[in-house]
Amino acid sequence: MFLASFVYFACFRFLMIPSGDDYFWYGENGNYLLHHFFYGPQNIYGGSSNGRYLGNLLEIITMHKLSVAMIVYTVFWTLLLWCLWYLSRKTISSLLLSFLFIFTLQDAFINNVLTWNAGFVNYVPPIVLSLIYIVIVDHGTSKKLNKFMIIPVFILALAAGWFSEVWTISQVFLGLAVIIYFYFKKDLKGYHIAYLVGSIVSAFTMFIHKGYRDISTYRHTSYDLNTIWDTYSKVTHFWLITFNLILIVAILLAIFVLALRSNVRMENKLIISILSIIFLIYYILITNFFHKNFHLNPMYGYKTVAANIAVPESLVSIGFIIFIGYCIFIFFKQDYKLWLYYLLSGVIAGQLLFVSSPVNSRGYFLSYVLMYLISMRFVLTALDKLMIPKPVIDIVMLITIIVCGTIYLSMMYTNYHANLERVSNPDYYNGKVELTQHVPFVKLVWFNDLMNQQNAPYWKDHVFGYQRILK
Repeated sequence: MFLASFVYFACFRFLMIPSGDDYFWYGENGNYLLHHFFYGPQNIYGGSSNGRYLGNLLEIITMHKLSVAMIVYTVFWTLLLWCLWYLSRKTISSLLLSFLFIFTLQDAFINNVLTWNAGFVNYVPPIVLSLIYIVIVDHGTSKKLNKFMIIPVFILALAAGWFSEVWTISQVFLGLAVIIYFYFKKDLKGYHIAYLVGSIVSAFTMFIHKGYRDISTYRHTSYDLNTIWDTYSKVTHFWLITFNLILIVAILLAIFVLALRSNVRMENKLIISILSIIFLIYYILITNFFHKNFHLNPMYGYKTVAANIAVPESLVSIGFIIFIGYCIFIFFKQDYKLWLYYLLSGVIAGQLLFVSSPVNSRGYFLSYVLMYLISMRFVLTALDKLMIPKPVIDIVMLITIIVCGTIYLSMMYTNYHANLERVSNPDYYNGKVELTQHVPFVKLVWFNDLMNQQNAPYWKDHVFGYQRILK
């Protein structure tokens, strides 16, 4: 199946339509930053003057070389699915659940990460590199690893911190958490320390970048509690919790099954089963309510949500987070990896609370990956306790993967051809007219295919090459 993943993601990346920042890094601005250590005047380069050394470099390379872009995209998405599988039992069911991952993504993550090159290069590689470290740690609990493992682990940590500021800080907490856990287990290894050292060096080298010391026209933080709560209640908690309906339904159903069939105290059974049903009904109803009464903006947030709606909803999201922690304690309190995912999700979300600009969904994708690992543990354990034969469940999941994969790829293909048709107009790529028509599936192009985010000079250079490939 991993071979199929390679082919699928290669096709997916080939069909991806660049947008916005992709063209910034492709053009003269990206070339300038590349030759000035990714530093430039704030009034011109804004947030692009930063210490995301590997993320910026990958963005430039992948926008200039389609073959490299396809390889990078394919390798990191496939590695992400492999890590999900490896860290979740390595069974057929866990493999299929791993491959369902991209089809559970909320629209914000699809638009900002899955189908946008700039989002992908800064948010998928770092979480993959750190998950590989967790794989190494997990493998090292049962087998003795080579003493030279400290070298690749140090490199992993160093590289993982040169993409996204929020993950750069988070992986320091990851390194600390692993060291504290294995120190008290009296099983501390050299590569545990190497990862922490690498993550600290990575953070230091990122944040000494001059771009963070300039007065920013793009990045702003706030420590005002009213501002923090206003942003969380009206914007960001939706990306963190509410919009992830598929994951919420799956984990709550799994928790309900475990509550009924696990050997836990009766009061815990009652509390967990009742709360899981309440949360399940609530999130189905509230999602339907928001869908009917509010419209998402192109960044997949709500422009205006009244406080009497937003505040109770955000409080429920906090209650849901606490409930998941309680269920981990009841069912899997000895599983250090689950607590690690839970802690890191909180570390990511906690940092993002202080960001007042730019506020977007991409940082929450990192939390979602960890939440998905938590949900896989619950779902796989619940499946073991169901009376339904495993092969039946596996066949249903496989059919779902094939159907969803076909639908996604066909939409990308349709968009691709529609875009080629509109940008092939000589008047457009020679700068005489603007685009006037969207692609059919705007969700699959960043910012819902805002047409002024396309770049005529890029398509003038590339449109005939793409047409030749299709022929």
